[in-house]
Amino acid sequence: MSLSRRDLLSRLGFGLAFLPGLAMAPRSVVGSLLFEPDGVLVPAKPLPPNPYTRDGKALVVIVHGQEPSAMLQTGLEMLGGIDRLALRGKRVLIKPNVVNDRPPPSTTSPQVIAAVVKRVREAGAGEVVVADSSGLIRFPTTDNLAATGVRAAAEEAGAHVLALEEEPWVRVEPAGAKSLPRFYVSKPVYEADVFINLPVVKTHRFAHYSCSLKNLVGITHPRYRPSVAFLAGDWQERIAELNLAVHPHLTIADGTTIMIAGGPTSGTPARADLLLLSGDRVALDAVGVALIRTFDAWPKLKEKGIWEQRQIRRAIELGLGASGPHQVELLTRSVGRPDAGFDKLVDTIRRDLATV
Repeated sequence: MSLSRRDLLSRLGFGLAFLPGLAMAPRSVVGSLLFEPDGVLVPAKPLPPNPYTRDGKALVVIVHGQEPSAMLQTGLEMLGGIDRLALRGKRVLIKPNVVNDRPPPSTTSPQVIAAVVKRVREAGAGEVVVADSSGLIRFPTTDNLAATGVRAAAEEAGAHVLALEEEPWVRVEPAGAKSLPRFYVSKPVYEADVFINLPVVKTHRFAHYSCSLKNLVGITHPRYRPSVAFLAGDWQERIAELNLAVHPHLTIADGTTIMIAGGPTSGTPARADLLLLSGDRVALDAVGVALIRTFDAWPKLKEKGIWEQRQIRRAIELGLGASGPHQVELLTRSVGRPDAGFDKLVDTIRRDLATV
């Protein structure tokens, strides 16, 4: 994949910023980049059936409101209910985006995380784990979990919290992976009975956007993350291929405050007061991209149509989700009083999503 002069200069700038940060990083981080981790070879997880479909189409729900718990409850009911995940007695791992120590939209809202943990526990889960691993030069994750309020919110709601770079790894060699034919993913994520993905809807300087697909970078060993190969022109394809190892059973994207330019560690925020829910990570990403595009503030997402975005296109090639608008049904609701602004937003998203 060739790079434009602008992209090359941008990546060189990132490299110049990355190297001093790496020099100041903990020795354990530097060591993890230099040496392979210990980890047994395991098969890539099989793609589970999507429990949230209707007439062969993946359901994607957009809920508007002010209170995350009420929005979450409404969204799950519109999908068909959390009981379809059969959580009773199972170990559930919830993976937010805690890229650094900054508040939303750099990171997932602690209030949204707490609402998800409580709902999962109410559904009878045997153990609930909230876990992530931050950006390389933003380590250690344990400090970021504390600074963002994620640890306190998750533990108060009844979850155990992990910093994944401190946990064991397993090696996967997924069929179909070209950019990364082998890589390591977090053993606690791999071994979870149910995996719930909890990203933020935001823009990204190199991946163009960050949502469900991109959030799985945080379960990948630092040595194999796209940021390590910052001059490579295949960030988006690498992100899609990292999704071959494990598969979320449900994705709940935090759109309460989204990022509409810059990113992923900092950028331009916009209040949207939304949650996006789906059992199909590709369909949800398509809706997330459409949402960002309504603000018309990030040219990188205007260069291609939604279904031609490189993360999405490669994920479709790999069979990871919906292949186009004909396989997606969008359901929407505003919790509380009617909102004309929300109705207009939904109309814009529907029109954009339907364009091939």
